[in-house]
Amino acid sequence: MKKLLLRLLLFLPTALLGYMLMLWLFGDLGWVRSANTTMGHSGHLCSRIKDIPNYHDVDILFLGSSHSYRTFDTRTYQAAGYTCFNLGSSNQTPVQTLVLLQTYLDSIRPRHIVFEVHPDIMNNDGVESAVDILAHTPLNPHITRMAWRMGNMKVVNTWLYALYNQKICNRLASFVEDSIINDAAYVPGGYVEINSRHFEIKRYPRKKLTIRANQLEALKQCIAMFKERNIPYLLVEVQDAEQLRKTFLNHEWFERQMQALGPYRYKILPMTDTIHFANSNHLYKPGIVMFNDDLIQDLDHYFPKESEPMTNN
Repeated sequence: MKKLLLRLLLFLPTALLGYMLMLWLFGDLGWVRSANTTMGHSGHLCSRIKDIPNYHDVDILFLGSSHSYRTFDTRTYQAAGYTCFNLGSSNQTPVQTLVLLQTYLDSIRPRHIVFEVHPDIMNNDGVESAVDILAHTPLNPHITRMAWRMGNMKVVNTWLYALYNQKICNRLASFVEDSIINDAAYVPGGYVEINSRHFEIKRYPRKKLTIRANQLEALKQCIAMFKERNIPYLLVEVQDAEQLRKTFLNHEWFERQMQALGPYRYKILPMTDTIHFANSNHLYKPGIVMFNDDLIQDLDHYFPKESEPMTNN
């Protein structure tokens, strides 16, 4: 029995090394389906991360999922006199927002935070967002802990490949992402402009909204970071198309959960599904203009002029 255990102990490191080598080799060949081994995405996270050094002491930092980077048009806020940066990413859940804040908040030094929250994102497992961050963000202890704590093999494999891609091959540092990918154009400052519509009229099943406990806890930790730095924040829910919105059985419950965490804004504007939406849960250009113009009018209420810039602790 002792000899068997000794052989197993000797075999495990060899097996792990072989696994990593196979992942790195076949990842380069594009054969690995259980990991994200490619760089460049229509969410443009790589471009956004590399843009961060150009933005410090901004008036507003936008956070959240694609509802954030496809809705909060930084050009509109700049025209209204606000300097801003959008740190959203595809399907970004609060678990991933937290590691991005731990990494970049004290570099961007925002005076205010607009944090996009959505029922689907608060009930998301975060896998898509995690592999997106691992593929396009320099690895650090915060990101590594997030990856291993998720307990998902695709996330772990992507971390292993990112380790090889970044630390051994140094590819991320030299990678230049296309500014336009699949009709999605990156705008300096983090916004992504979508230049096509794929709206479908269809019926969705009715559903009861729920919130994952780990996502709620991560959101609370994000808010604690804001409070520690005296940064005023606003939770914003971007409205969905009516054909999707009317299927939520208990949206009032979701609203109460968000209101318990601090200032929260959810406003239904007079929009038409087939005009103002690119799809059922993303606004299109006319809707984006209407939404941002309306939010800008309310910002003085949520962010009074006497709000002070953040200070480091």
